[in-house]
Amino acid sequence: MSGADITRVTGGAGGIAATYDAVRALADVLDATGDELRSWSADVLRALADPDLVSSAPLSPPTFAAAEGALLATVNGPYGLLPGSVGWEAEAELVRVALATLEASDDAVGLALDTLDWRLGLAAGAALRGAGPAGAVALHTMPPRLRERLGDAAQRWIVQHPGALQHLVNGGGGLLTGLSPLPVLVPDNRTAAAIMAAAYDDGTAVTTRRPDLVVPAGGRQPDSVEALVDHLSEVAALSPDPDSRDNGTIEVQTLDGGTDRARHVVYLPGTDDLGTLPWTADHDVRDLGGDLRSAAGEDTAYQRGILDAMHRAGVGAHEPVLLVGHSLGGMEAAALASRDTGFAITDVVTAGSPTAQVDGFPDGVHVLSLEHRGDIVPMLDGADNPDTVQQTTVAFDDGGPAAVVARHGYDHYVAGAAAVDASADPSLVAQRACLHGRGFLDGSATHVTSQVFQVTRR
Repeated sequence: MSGADITRVTGGAGGIAATYDAVRALADVLDATGDELRSWSADVLRALADPDLVSSAPLSPPTFAAAEGALLATVNGPYGLLPGSVGWEAEAELVRVALATLEASDDAVGLALDTLDWRLGLAAGAALRGAGPAGAVALHTMPPRLRERLGDAAQRWIVQHPGALQHLVNGGGGLLTGLSPLPVLVPDNRTAAAIMAAAYDDGTAVTTRRPDLVVPAGGRQPDSVEALVDHLSEVAALSPDPDSRDNGTIEVQTLDGGTDRARHVVYLPGTDDLGTLPWTADHDVRDLGGDLRSAAGEDTAYQRGILDAMHRAGVGAHEPVLLVGHSLGGMEAAALASRDTGFAITDVVTAGSPTAQVDGFPDGVHVLSLEHRGDIVPMLDGADNPDTVQQTTVAFDDGGPAAVVARHGYDHYVAGAAAVDASADPSLVAQRACLHGRGFLDGSATHVTSQVFQVTRR
């Protein structure tokens, strides 16, 4: 696999949200300066009545008058403290108004795009309801070679126009509304995902320790983002196919356990069986039903199993935890990091995961999201990841093959992680510094242990 090139970085320490925060801080400084100048003016006014100054008036009236005039000018003159304080505070308000206008404009653009996507989805759904059966028959009777050529062309188009699919998914509510023969209104893609997920029984999570399974890198502390993603690929290799008996396996790696520096890295692979239909659902917790439920922002058996595994592994309530996930694993990692789980989840690294359905992260949590150009999975949330201080999103391209499914593979994300390690982008520098500073990648662990668990559905 050739090296990857980073094409875009959003969010994090160098993102728009961080810039907005810096501008708010500037407005606060301007406001505080105005307050300070006003307090100084009060000190000057008190000096006008200072007994020593007043007692000097009979001795030298002209000098006293000049001193009083200078003090008054210092307070009320054209360049005095009071006019100055008003000017500083006016500047602060102008900055805040400008910032509020920019944010309102961003929200208005987002709302307009959501509305447009929904209406396009509605039109597409109505067209499919009317012409879909005939199109399916035509596709089925098409010569295989022509059908293959059309499929290849479609994949190339998706790779070259990744935003188009994202807009289609964002209009999922309208699409489902148009497809339905009943007069139902599906307002957005999250609701559409929830409706489809309702056909699946989420069941009860069952967590089992698997001491018979070993991850090759389990005894080594990772030293880079590339090492994290490569390690995750080894965990995913424990369940290599949809019918694997080890589907649902995850790993909890503990660094310096039993000390006051204990911290943990939890590796969460993605979907094991994407072809699961409601009537074929089995014990696999990482299936299409889990994908839909997570995309709808709902709790899942996989999430509950992850938390149970962390508890069984001895993760302390105040010990820092880094979650590393690919595809569905990254979706679940982001969901867990967004809420109070009873664990100190401080950092998340996602690879090829849609996460825009998560409604923000607490202060102090850092999320690094890797997205490969042409990989359709990160676009299945129907929106770009929000530009926030907590989340940094990295888009990259490694010039790999055009096959859509292949572009979701681990080898691409290992290459993208290596590009993150080498990048001088301020947001990525800050993300790496945080992972090192919290002891996940600094190489300081003197004792590393690994425990493999399997999460299944009952």
